Amino acid sequence: MRILLVHDLGGPAPAYTLPALRARSDVTVYVPRPGQWAATAPGVPDNGAVTVLLDEGGWDLGEEDEAVRRIVDAARRCAADAVLTFSELWAVPTARAAERLGLRGASADGALRARDKLLMREALAAAGFRSPVFAAIGGPADVVDVLKASGPGGVLVKPRFGMSAVGIRLVENADEAERVLAESRAGYTAFGMPVDPARAMLAESRFLGDTSGWYTRPGLGDQVCVEGLVVRGTHLPLGITDVMPKVPPFTQSAHISPTSLTPDAQRIVLDTARRAVDALGLDTCGTHVELKLMADGRCEVIEIAARYPGRTIVEQSDRAYGTDLVGHLVDALTDPGHPLPPALEPAQDIGGTAAATLHLYASEYLRDLPTPFAYAGIEPPPASLVDPAVRIVAFDERGHGWRVPQAGDEQPHWIARMYLEGASVDAVCRSVNRIRYETRLRRPVGAALS
Repeated sequence: MRILLVHDLGGPAPAYTLPALRARSDVTVYVPRPGQWAATAPGVPDNGAVTVLLDEGGWDLGEEDEAVRRIVDAARRCAADAVLTFSELWAVPTARAAERLGLRGASADGALRARDKLLMREALAAAGFRSPVFAAIGGPADVVDVLKASGPGGVLVKPRFGMSAVGIRLVENADEAERVLAESRAGYTAFGMPVDPARAMLAESRFLGDTSGWYTRPGLGDQVCVEGLVVRGTHLPLGITDVMPKVPPFTQSAHISPTSLTPDAQRIVLDTARRAVDALGLDTCGTHVELKLMADGRCEVIEIAARYPGRTIVEQSDRAYGTDLVGHLVDALTDPGHPLPPALEPAQDIGGTAAATLHLYASEYLRDLPTPFAYAGIEPPPASLVDPAVRIVAFDERGHGWRVPQAGDEQPHWIARMYLEGASVDAVCRSVNRIRYETRLRRPVGAALS
């Protein structure tokens, strides 16, 4: 078996995905943006176990037809039996390439509905989901129109082809519309996104979540994620990821597995995720469904991705639920007779290892920095704040002296990140909360930069 992996920013790290891919096939990694290779290559073996194809460049990355052609060419060069990507940026051209090659994949139409937030909203509304007020927008007046038609909570403005919550902004008053729209549209530059030169935008009324009745454990946010797999059009949920309260306004800080939802709440979440995935018409791919927990006992769809999530969520979900998300996906793409993994069943005690991904951001510590700030570490050491039954498996932080950005989206600009594991969800939740709320930025003399 041979697999072509289209690789770029986003998705789980190669250090975790490549062993699962290599266990089943030879792997060729095609890199359409060689300029991003140094930032994304850690974990790719340099011993010849994986072939790396760096694109020669010299083409317009916004030309999707050319992107498809190049992926098809790379797949033919390595005689690939499957092509896949974990990067949101390349989900649609990879799906189109698979169709052109006669291989299994998400389906081009389904991948586009997952990628384009306007098409996603239209598909969900057609499937009978309770819908926010939403519209494609071209200017501030369009934002104001959506705002007038919406209830309390304001309106979210977002890039239709965004990723990782970058560019999402809240408009609560009409006089903010022009400024906020400009800020949101600038989100297209955060990852150098090679899509949609027109920078198409969407506005939608905001769902106001409420965790009352959903959790007995305190400190969790009003959003959950369902990690799963679609196999020939059938959705298999494989894990539920709880989300800690976000860094205002919309930056995700921590994810915890397994879920602390009650079994009845899990059934509602899993049924909603299944219906949402069905609405997009996906064929065979990994999925990541984000849901908002509502006060009336229902949950609403925030977004659906036709690929697995980034950070270390795949790893923590595998550890908590005993799955092999990457391996299951490869089996589904390459072997139609392979037994499917069992779908997740609601349970009071999931068992297994509890795990969490935690990112720390400067704004949680210093809300109003008058000048750029040089990062000098956090204190006390996070390891001193975790429960005895919890360990920090991986820790990474910015180099001391790194200039903390003062404007724009925080999501790409974490100051420290870590992956934790423990014997119980209680212990992991306590540890995450202590690290997040009891650490502080170390402020050396002369930290402000001119």
